[in-house]
Amino acid sequence: MARGSARKLRPGVAAIIVLGFGLAVAASAAVGWRVARESPAHQGPIVLISVDGMPATSLPAYGAPSTDTPAIDLLAADGVVFERAYAHSPQALPANASILSGQLPIQHGVRDDGGFALNQEVVTLAEMLRSRGFATGAAVSSFLLRPETGVAQGFRFYDAELPDAGADTGPVLARSASATLDAAETWVRSQDGRRFFLFVQIDQQDADTAVTRLTTLLKSRQMYDGSTIVLLGDRADEPTRTLDDNSLRVPLIVKQPGGEGAGRRVADPVQQIDVTPTLLDLVRAPVPGNLVGRSLREVLTDDKATLRERPLYAEWLAPHFGFGGQPVYALTTGSYRYVRGTDEELVPLAPQAEGSGAAAETARLREELDRRIGTAVPAAPSGIAPADEERLALLGYLEAPHLMQAPMPLAASEQTALIGQHRAAALLIGQKKYSAGIRALQAIVKAHPDLIVVQYQLGSALMRAGRIDEAIAVLQDARDRLPEEADLALALADALMRAGRVELASSQVDDALTLAKTSDAVIRTSAHELAARIALAKNDSEAALAQAKAAHDADPTLPMEEFVRGRLLYDEGKYEEAAAACQGAVSAEGAQKRNIPELHLYLGESLAHLERYAEAEAQYREELKTFPRSVHVYSRLAMLYAATNRQEAVEDVLNELVAATPTPESYAAAARLWTIVGNRTRAEALRSDARDRFRGDPSLALLGKDGRR
Repeated sequence: MARGSARKLRPGVAAIIVLGFGLAVAASAAVGWRVARESPAHQGPIVLISVDGMPATSLPAYGAPSTDTPAIDLLAADGVVFERAYAHSPQALPANASILSGQLPIQHGVRDDGGFALNQEVVTLAEMLRSRGFATGAAVSSFLLRPETGVAQGFRFYDAELPDAGADTGPVLARSASATLDAAETWVRSQDGRRFFLFVQIDQQDADTAVTRLTTLLKSRQMYDGSTIVLLGDRADEPTRTLDDNSLRVPLIVKQPGGEGAGRRVADPVQQIDVTPTLLDLVRAPVPGNLVGRSLREVLTDDKATLRERPLYAEWLAPHFGFGGQPVYALTTGSYRYVRGTDEELVPLAPQAEGSGAAAETARLREELDRRIGTAVPAAPSGIAPADEERLALLGYLEAPHLMQAPMPLAASEQTALIGQHRAAALLIGQKKYSAGIRALQAIVKAHPDLIVVQYQLGSALMRAGRIDEAIAVLQDARDRLPEEADLALALADALMRAGRVELASSQVDDALTLAKTSDAVIRTSAHELAARIALAKNDSEAALAQAKAAHDADPTLPMEEFVRGRLLYDEGKYEEAAAACQGAVSAEGAQKRNIPELHLYLGESLAHLERYAEAEAQYREELKTFPRSVHVYSRLAMLYAATNRQEAVEDVLNELVAATPTPESYAAAARLWTIVGNRTRAEALRSDARDRFRGDPSLALLGKDGRR
């Protein structure tokens, strides 16, 4: 045989080669088919609609009998409906923080609607999409989603502007859907291309209107077919006792470009934090490894795909932060929900879950929950800004102290009753019905004297009503019960200083400084700040400066040293220098978004002494914007108007005073000011009004026979 001629193969070897070749061709075809069928990256627009307070069962797409949501019904027909989607919290702010960050509340740090903000190290969905070339815009309706909470992070455009409060309506908690949608539509029309991400938050009653308007806008710009639209509930109904489907199960509908997957329904349980990795995956962006959620792209693009089951986490910490009760946690699987709060329960979610495996499942989920939440007491809220206190009270929240105390052991019936009682008390205080709110808190304290959180809130309410001596007694009792808590020592020191008992206040703040050494930076900063103020009241400039420096060391963003220098210069009559020092503190405060009480007041006072009255007025107004119940600032503003012969402005600001803080204390202050400016008739009318308005109110004792202290 010639050297170049082919050799004959043995039959077995030939068969193997033919088989291998066939498998390779088949594999190649399979890969080619998979690549061919894989949809291209979503290029935009991406629209995420978060609906507040919408249970899944309220929609026809989830079996509701009514058909009053035609736009959502059409969106569901064009999209993929997830039949079992769950929220991570029944509170609006934590839920939306999870939606926009792709992280659980434990990670992003927003554990309740009041007193929390997104952890600074969190990278939001908006930031990640912006880094991929998407324009980012948002329009929200609820006060709870104001930019200060951190949920605006990553949005180039974030519209949350609420209308001003009316004279008779009180503070605004949410704006109209039309205002939110107008802002969203205006921003969309300003976009030159299709590659944008729009987030809209709307109330349940306006959800169908939102879908109608946004889909109509996209269609008018020939963008609807190529758009990705996600409709997601942020929470369902407010719970009254525990976490169940009524409070956690929300709608999730995903409409994809070209109507891919239209009409498909996914029965596997999913969660809100799955939205961020899903959208990142759909635009082919890298999904950060720290995201606990998972991409749903597989079930969006393949009707045969299923999701591996994993426990879905939810929490409800409002009872704990609100009045010191038990936090409630839940883990949901396809068959069960494990709930831990005042007690422990395993709730079957499917008929086949009634079997004998419940005990093993309870043990498994108990261990999983322990792993997730640990044993530490949840970190306390960082505090509620005075300008937000009234709105949050109307939503059921009162400021809580920073306590390391473990939750109080309460029976389920006790906690359920307390939820309603505490919310009712908060609403009364939000409505400025201070005496009624105080009585409601006193009833809770009487029944549950160990709920120190409520004692603290009662002391704060008494302070707000001008009943300082009663506040001191309540806070002293709280301190006696928990002597190692720095926040209680601080609250008592503040009350004593307001009562003019400076030496006792100084003793309490010394205790607070000692206790704060083992506390977090927030408490340490607050302790040094109050110590500086007490030192100023004692005319101890050296101690005031030293404490101001210590406050700055605890929180370098706080311009406390500049403020204290300004105060000392003001006391020395060096108004030009005082104004400069206070202005420096204002500039630093503005950059860090920190608010120091009386900073704008003393800048205004310095400017008034320099006869720069218009600038002084602006500073007084700025102080009232941040600290709206400051009787002293209203008084200074009224005197400024009187000194510049603006009598109508005097009347307006004194009316503002009694409207902002309708207490005998504010009425007495307004009456004194009317007397000072020479209008004794108006002064007596106010005193008479106070006697009628506050008849039987213990705080009426603040007024003397003629209405004076």
